[in-house]
Amino acid sequence: MARAEIPWDPFDQNDPGPCIDVLIMNSPDVIEAGRSVGLEYPGPRPLRALLDTGASVTLISRKFADYCKLRQTNEGSKISAIGAIHRCGEHAGSIGFPNTSLRGFDSIRIISALFAKERYYSCLIGRDILRNWIITFDGGAKLVTIKERD
Repeated sequence: MARAEIPWDPFDQNDPGPCIDVLIMNSPDVIEAGRSVGLEYPGPRPLRALLDTGASVTLISRKFADYCKLRQTNEGSKISAIGAIHRCGEHAGSIGFPNTSLRGFDSIRIISALFAKERYYSCLIGRDILRNWIITFDGGAKLVTIKERD
């Protein structure tokens, strides 16, 4: 069974929360189709992502979505966060979890928005992905364990 372990110290005020490295890019079929007509896509670049049980969908920084040239599927998505409505871009993309045995996801909906705190992470992993995992937190060991559902 695929699993990953993530250190997290909830008592350290400088620790932003349980974060995991991710790779976000266009789906392989989008890249192949684009390259066949001369478009260029940057290689995958790892970024930090916060596991966010409060987020219904996966969200990345707009800056990173632009860098990755993620295929935009909608301009007018709206999400509610921190007591306000935010207008977001909607994209189709793939997400992987390097240095783990966790299965990646291809052709998922990814929302992009301006991030106020990109210093620690540029992605929120929402319940659209989290629902595929069993996540436990061992407070004494300061360790979050992710296991894939069967």
